[in-house]
Amino acid sequence: MLPLLSIVVPMYHDRSKIGDTIESLANFFQTNSFKAELIVVNDGGTDGGVAVVEKKMKKFSFLKLINRSQNRGKGFSVREGMVAATGEFIFFTDADLPYLTEPIKKMLTIMMNKNADFVLANRDIFQSINCKQSCWPRQITHLIYSHFVRLFLPIPFSDTLAGLKGMNRKVITAIIPRLTIDRFSFDVELLLIATKLGYRVRELPVSLQNVGRSNLSIRRDAPIMASEIIQIWRQLRRGYYD
Repeated sequence: MLPLLSIVVPMYHDRSKIGDTIESLANFFQTNSFKAELIVVNDGGTDGGVAVVEKKMKKFSFLKLINRSQNRGKGFSVREGMVAATGEFIFFTDADLPYLTEPIKKMLTIMMNKNADFVLANRDIFQSINCKQSCWPRQITHLIYSHFVRLFLPIPFSDTLAGLKGMNRKVITAIIPRLTIDRFSFDVELLLIATKLGYRVRELPVSLQNVGRSNLSIRRDAPIMASEIIQIWRQLRRGYYD
């Protein structure tokens, strides 16, 4: 029997947090009696995170590891995990599990009730007085990047970078062959294609609960992010996504 739920977690130098994330998701699966699988994709990390995952694999039969020696980016890693996933509903989230597990259950319920094909977390809709603040590189990047995306692309979502999104299998099947971005703007391209193809996309308000160390470097990564948006814009104008 295939799992109801697949969760893909890309990992790059996340040794300090991946073990806790696996344990949290294991408890979530058990508490809700989900038949599920968790796929961790190591994106060329060399900090010992793979050893942590391999140790957890001896404890949890639902846990799978894709270990790649070359760094290809978050987008490539998530795409690789989604291709390997066998669940009816496929999610991806960050290695620090930034919003914990409750939003995953809410998003899954929305899709199981046929109210959406694709659900994404949005940090802008609701800000709880109890939510934590992300590190300053993430805050700055989120603000600037969101404006830049809306300037070039017809995407009606204010928060494309939040590290939690879920889709049903028909969305995955249709979108995966059309994806071209391997790094940061993978989420933007994913959302653009989903809306172009007419899938029902909904947003779920979330607040940050876990604040992990960011692998993002504004000086190094901002030019890459900008060039990816320009690439998507050019492909959109050429009709690539039609």
